[in-house]
Amino acid sequence: MIIVNGKQQNQIDVKDRGLCYGDGLFETIKVQDGVPKLWGMHLDRLITGCSRLRIPVPDSEGLRSDVDKVIHASGPNLVLKLIVTRGVSQRGYAYSGEEKPTVIVMSAPEYQINANDYLTGITAIICTTRLSHNVHLAGIKHLNRLEQVLARAEWHDPFIREGIMLDVSDCVIEGTMSNIFIEKDGVFYTPQLSRAGVCGVMRRKVIETLRAEQRLVCVKDMALTELLNADSVAICNALLGVMPVSRIDNTVFEIGPALNDLVAKKLQNADA
Repeated sequence: MIIVNGKQQNQIDVKDRGLCYGDGLFETIKVQDGVPKLWGMHLDRLITGCSRLRIPVPDSEGLRSDVDKVIHASGPNLVLKLIVTRGVSQRGYAYSGEEKPTVIVMSAPEYQINANDYLTGITAIICTTRLSHNVHLAGIKHLNRLEQVLARAEWHDPFIREGIMLDVSDCVIEGTMSNIFIEKDGVFYTPQLSRAGVCGVMRRKVIETLRAEQRLVCVKDMALTELLNADSVAICNALLGVMPVSRIDNTVFEIGPALNDLVAKKLQNADA
């Protein structure tokens, strides 16, 4: 089911700025047993993104109503995608500020995950595509994803589950669809995302969980050598939760007890 601006339909205006320029934001949300997981965190990031791009924030009650309608019509376990664009304008990059945002809520089938991957870990590669720096866009989940599209085209082997992306300064930033954590000598580290990358809701949940348990977690610029010399490596997103990485290119990693404990929490199923 698809709802566009409060109505069930599957069409938008061809002059919509989201289509023409990628002028908008999106959220990908896991729905389990009829509940959109980590809803508050997704809404927080959407509001932050709207503020950064100067797009009027959708009414939260109306948005949640549309979400509940899609879930009710589509089933209790699925993937929900929210898209908010600046709306329709005349040709050209300039906007008047009078545009009415386009709000899209749509469903997709439940994301299928091999449960054994949480025990054995997945294989990843280092992508050659680099992420550019833009402090105005870093952190938010905007619609411009061409760097990720190019990076994902770098492999076709189904046994490779993710590609690790560096920025133009050769700092480790994220996966094509995930954030990264490493564990070294009992301390967790995750890349600084002030210049590039997406601040994922699962990344936020992991950081909050670790700190609540008084575990050391550090957000920092991360060199590729630090990643490859880690004791354990994991990726995370709202659909996967925390997924161990057992191999990156030719480097093999152990899945240590600290990481195992984090994986076992199944944070992707948290309500908040």
